[in-house]
Amino acid sequence: MISCEELFSYFDKARINFFTGVPDSCFTPLVNYLLTHENDYQHIIATNEGEALAISTGYHLSTGNIPIIYLQNDGLLNMMNPLTSLADSYVYRIPALILISWRGHPKLKDAVQHKRIGEITTNLLDLLDIPHFIYDGNNEKLRRAITEGVSTAKKKDKLFAILFFRGDIKPYPYSRSVHAEMSRKEAINTILKNVDENTIFVATTGKISRELFEYREEMGEDHKTDFLNVGAMGYANAIALGISLNKKNKKIFVLDGDGAVLMHMGNLATIGHYKPENFYHIILNNLSYDSTGGQPTSANTVDFCKIARAVGYVYTHEIETKSQLISEMRHLNEIKGPALLVVRVKRGSEGNLRRPTIPLTELKKRFIKFVRE
Repeated sequence: MISCEELFSYFDKARINFFTGVPDSCFTPLVNYLLTHENDYQHIIATNEGEALAISTGYHLSTGNIPIIYLQNDGLLNMMNPLTSLADSYVYRIPALILISWRGHPKLKDAVQHKRIGEITTNLLDLLDIPHFIYDGNNEKLRRAITEGVSTAKKKDKLFAILFFRGDIKPYPYSRSVHAEMSRKEAINTILKNVDENTIFVATTGKISRELFEYREEMGEDHKTDFLNVGAMGYANAIALGISLNKKNKKIFVLDGDGAVLMHMGNLATIGHYKPENFYHIILNNLSYDSTGGQPTSANTVDFCKIARAVGYVYTHEIETKSQLISEMRHLNEIKGPALLVVRVKRGSEGNLRRPTIPLTELKKRFIKFVRE
């Protein structure tokens, strides 16, 4: 394990001053340190990992310096196109140091959505001809790896990766409040209590899916109306679009997050273009990547309602209170979509929030049976 102070002393000695990436629970201390020392480093939280690589490319092209990109190993797949068609040695040979959180390692217990990428992470790096170092708790080896990585990047115009596991970096405190009346759980429960029992729900990755699952468990319901998109961040609304266009007799509600929508915001244009009348999109907005420690998204400068209207949504509204939510749910039940409701909620969740305890394949069977009947 290494402290942020020691880790950043290595970066300082390597003359690294630029950081970009997408928050992950493994790198919560690192991101918290950067947010706390924002005057000492240039730091950009990207909406997706491919964007982070492109941003770091621009940084290198304009300065000649080596950037750091941080990401979860799942994010390697979001980076695949710019990795192979922009930064690769066959193309522009763009150097960078990539810090990767290794989720789903075959010898470690983790959520099922990380299993496949966990099995192939180092194979992918080898296929991409990206040399890498796996941190094993030896800080002197890590220091040398950072030095080697920067040297390789500079001399060979090459990417170099360092892999970490959750818990490798000591916690670093960062305090930030988001003012809202409702918790996310309270908002989800209110939404569920104000729809028809045959309404279909598609929930985004992270705590939104987990809180939807928890509600059904508490109410003794069988989850048949819900699709929990536990991985594939940013694609819940696209899944819901595919359902809505083929099941026009059912109402489809998407429970989305601000970070998830920002990751693949082009999906909104597709939804607005095809205009499914049974599509109701709810963004539970806490201005945060809540599942990875509450780091800020860029949603504080984004007007989701204006964007949705501009691309073809027929109704949009933003609310902050429970009474407004109840009123809007009644309204949504009476109008045609595509409609967007942005609900401001608090950061955080109850400490014992669990992942789905029913196998995902079983949940899929129940959902399919309900949707196709």
